[in-house]
Amino acid sequence: MSTSVALTFAVAGDSLSLGKLSSPTAARARRRSVFQLATPNPQSDGIVAHPPDSRRSAPSRPQLFDRDLSVPAVLLAGFLNLLGFTMTSPIQPSLGKHFSLQIGASFGSLTSAYPLGMMLGILLWPSLSDLLGRKFVLSLTLAGSGLGLMLQSWGIRRCCTLEQFLAARVLTGCFAGNGPISKAYLADRGSGGGGEHLSKYLAWKDASSTLAFIVGPVLGGLVYQVFGGDGLDGAGDESNRISIVILFSAIASLFAAMSVALLVQNKDGSDRLARASVPSADEEIADGPTVDTENHENGGVYETDIVSCPLGTRLWTGVASVACVSALYHAADSTFFAFFPSLLHNRLNFDTRAVGMAFTSFAIVSFTVSAFVASRFMKAFGPVAACTMGLGAVGTGLFTLGYAASLPIGINMGMTATLILGASALYYVGVPLYGPSVPTMLLRCVPPHRRGAVMGFDGAVNTMARIISPLIIGEIHRVHGAGACFRVAGSCVYVAVSVALSRRWLVMRKLYRTSSPLPPP
Repeated sequence: MSTSVALTFAVAGDSLSLGKLSSPTAARARRRSVFQLATPNPQSDGIVAHPPDSRRSAPSRPQLFDRDLSVPAVLLAGFLNLLGFTMTSPIQPSLGKHFSLQIGASFGSLTSAYPLGMMLGILLWPSLSDLLGRKFVLSLTLAGSGLGLMLQSWGIRRCCTLEQFLAARVLTGCFAGNGPISKAYLADRGSGGGGEHLSKYLAWKDASSTLAFIVGPVLGGLVYQVFGGDGLDGAGDESNRISIVILFSAIASLFAAMSVALLVQNKDGSDRLARASVPSADEEIADGPTVDTENHENGGVYETDIVSCPLGTRLWTGVASVACVSALYHAADSTFFAFFPSLLHNRLNFDTRAVGMAFTSFAIVSFTVSAFVASRFMKAFGPVAACTMGLGAVGTGLFTLGYAASLPIGINMGMTATLILGASALYYVGVPLYGPSVPTMLLRCVPPHRRGAVMGFDGAVNTMARIISPLIIGEIHRVHGAGACFRVAGSCVYVAVSVALSRRWLVMRKLYRTSSPLPPP
């Protein structure tokens, strides 16, 4: 016995009434694209169709912002925040001169103070972003960094002591953590649909960071040269110039906070909700297909978004291995940025503006590799290969810098300059190859609701390396010279390569043994 359905629908603007249709006829009618979604009319017993264009209405303003501007705004915020860091890199020798510091552990404290504050921020803010939302925490940390930089600028202008300036840097570091949060946000946006956008978004993040290394040093050098105070002596003018450079970096961070607050939409609801089906830290994770996090309608069960851990078969062994590699790299990287400007100044007689131009030239090389090579290389060969190739170039560049710094002062200046600049260019080739590989490996290991915490853990380990290495290697620099300083940094990178390759070999061997068929009895 067939049921009867009353339908009223519009065709070519005319109303056509169908009395009683059988179920098959109604089913065929529903499959036709010309029929519109019908809703009951409360004033009649029939069914009235929607207007033809009612389902194609324009999206609301938040939807447009979410679709078009959230990812660019996060990339812009990362660029502006890092711009503040890179603007101050050329003034490092001038900052040491301002406080009458000799190259050594005391000079390295200028680099270690900010990471000391980062230890608190990097552990606190990324984990809070899992609970409170990426947008709110990201805006808060960027605004705090901007205010901390303004305090540093004011302290330099008021001729504060070294201890007061370092305290301001530590306070600024307490608002760090926006880097891991932005990567976690990009992972939230890019991990859906099999995660095909994850590597692309992280490559864009790395490219925006590299762009900051292009613009920042030359901008900082130009600001240092163009702006200055009206002090009667050179020291007063130097203080005003340093203060203005730091003030510009503070404005960049505040503008980054504003862009996130106005343009970014939250896309991390799964971070706070995905709790029902969570693996333990010891649960094995084998290489396999992506399992997207979805809210299943029948019961609201959430699955975890784990692909594989390239350097471990368990969650935390993989995370710990990647964090170890990352920490060794950051120990070397902080050494490079702490003492490379002084090397250019002492061996090649570069002034502040020339140091900034050198950093910008190297960053152009890095940006080219990041924009046109890094993502393609990682897609073709995988994140472990990109990590080891990038670290190999970084380590070779640092060892070459150590050799060049050990050459006698009276040797041909052209040869020394060629070695230093060539080794630095090789260093900047390796950085963008390595850069996206670590967050890619980490974010493949963790479910969405742990992304902020795991990225925060990695950032905390890296921060510890950045606190300790300038102090220890700065003392090596003081006792044994710049050559030994850069050779030790290069050794750290080669150890990181060894850890990555050995861990990958162990993972592949275990997976091969697991997947191999049992021998016949």
